[in-house]
Amino acid sequence: MGSVCLKKIVKIPYGVLARILWLFLPIKRKMWIFGADYGNSYREGSKYLFEYMLKNHPEYDCCFVTQSPEVYRNLRVRGMPCVMNISLAGVWATARAECMFMCQSDFDIVFCFKKRGRRFFFLVHGQPMKVAMLSLEGKKIYERVLPSGRIPRNSLFFMFRALLGRLFNNGFSFLDSEFVSATSDFLREWQKKDFGADMESKVIGMPRNDALFQPWRMEGEKWTEAAKGKFVVSYMPTHRLYGKGKVSPTPFADNAEAQRWMEENGVLLVVKNHPNMIKQFENGYRPYESGCIKDITTAGIDPMTVVYHSDVLTTDYSSVWMDYLLMRRPMVFYIYDDFVNDDVGVYYDIKEEKVGHFCYSEQELFDLLRKIKANYDAMRPADDVVRKFHKFVDGNSCERYFNEITGCN
Repeated sequence: MGSVCLKKIVKIPYGVLARILWLFLPIKRKMWIFGADYGNSYREGSKYLFEYMLKNHPEYDCCFVTQSPEVYRNLRVRGMPCVMNISLAGVWATARAECMFMCQSDFDIVFCFKKRGRRFFFLVHGQPMKVAMLSLEGKKIYERVLPSGRIPRNSLFFMFRALLGRLFNNGFSFLDSEFVSATSDFLREWQKKDFGADMESKVIGMPRNDALFQPWRMEGEKWTEAAKGKFVVSYMPTHRLYGKGKVSPTPFADNAEAQRWMEENGVLLVVKNHPNMIKQFENGYRPYESGCIKDITTAGIDPMTVVYHSDVLTTDYSSVWMDYLLMRRPMVFYIYDDFVNDDVGVYYDIKEEKVGHFCYSEQELFDLLRKIKANYDAMRPADDVVRKFHKFVDGNSCERYFNEITGCN
């Protein structure tokens, strides 16, 4: 808690400096900066579009901005341009950048303000299924799941804090993005619920999905040693109450029969909870692990790496299943609670889309996994289902994104 308060205090003079530079520094054309996960990690669309630019368009001055010393060190060791956001170099970069790219929140990059000639792009970190963004506001659950819910939004203190934030921290929002990207026409219509009818949605794919078509990259990404030579079943449930709910129970933690079968058949269950749930781990939650169950929630492994290395995906209401469709591998929806009514809810009934196999108890999950292991190819999704959610199945989303931004179509 002390380090968080210290960071907030340290940000004040940098925010003032950023506003001064905003007044006097001209924008540098072709300077693009990228941020992710509230400045805490290196992942998602920002990571992949950033690396695409470095490889294919060296004429652009691109830089990753972070608040994580670990991310900063790792990128610098790899020879990739990176600056700490809360630093003189970070303030200088944000003051001059022409294009800003975020994928999780407005706060992926701080000390950035709207200015003539500056462009904002929100690289969505998932396609619409759960109720989110603008659709979440006004719901009763809104006050329970969002930090601002603890302070009345119409109170003077809330409005004063928001004003200071806009003046010295972030002078933009995700709604300032020029457009957002969808993976299909079906999903573009639902995306309007998240971002509003005025936000342009373009069917060009998601930059993070390109990695799934790059074996050389995925083999080099950080992965878990325990998975080598195993039949990997990944369990990737979504958050509960945006991190305030209970962590999803680990399947088969108390099922000796299922674990014995997994051991005998070379099956490894890899558990990766939603990033919003990591705070529960930091507050004392201890995940279950065994010889055939491995929890990688806090290991800092990119979700696309998990998707790529999984023989079967098990999830619930996480949009990761849409990424996994591109692999054309079997997937299971393990619906163990009433997320639709007890949490944020969903836009459409996933059971009607025939994207995978559904189960509602641990025993049903066990039976399905055994069936998939014995009849793998028969349990894959149909091609027409993949095409409903992905207009493009080619790994060229970053190129399409670049062309949309620069007008090179």
